[in-house]
Amino acid sequence: MSKGIQLWPGDRMRAFFRGHIRRETALDTKATEKLVEALTKATNRMLVWGMPEEAPARPAAASGAKAKTGPANKDEKGSKDEKTFDPYAFSAMVVLAKQGREGLAKRLAEIRSADHLRKLAEAQHLGIDKQVTKLDELRKAILAATEQRLADRRAAAS
Repeated sequence: MSKGIQLWPGDRMRAFFRGHIRRETALDTKATEKLVEALTKATNRMLVWGMPEEAPARPAAASGAKAKTGPANKDEKGSKDEKTFDPYAFSAMVVLAKQGREGLAKRLAEIRSADHLRKLAEAQHLGIDKQVTKLDELRKAILAATEQRLADRRAAAS
C-alpha cells in the first residue's frame, strides 16, 4: 500500500473536496464552494491516498434572470481565475517520481495559462528562467527543473 498524503486545512484540502464534489454531484459552482468551505472548516487534517482529477465547474442554475455573460470589470475575471487555480493541486515531484516524465508532461499540458505555470513553478520551488514565455517552453522548463530537483534529492539521500 502506498503512503498517504496528509492534508491540512487550506488550498490542497479545498482542492480535494472540490474535486470529489464536482465529480460526484450536480451542484453549481456557488453551492460547491459553500460545501467545500464547510467541509474544510469542519476538518482538522486528513490522510488521503490520492488527489481527485480536477472536474470542470458547473454553471450556476438559472433563476429566471438572464445569466451574466462576462465580468463587470477586468479585475473580476482575474480574481476568479486566481481562486480556481491551485498551484498545489498536485506535486510535480510526486507525479514525476510515480508516473514518470510522460505523466508529469500530461499534467502540465492540462494547464493552459503561462501565468498558472509560473505560479506552479514558484509555489513548488522549481527554478525556471523568467524570460521563458511560451507555454511549451514553460512546460519543458518545469519538467527539466523537476527532474533536476528530484535527482538532487536522490543524490543527497544516498
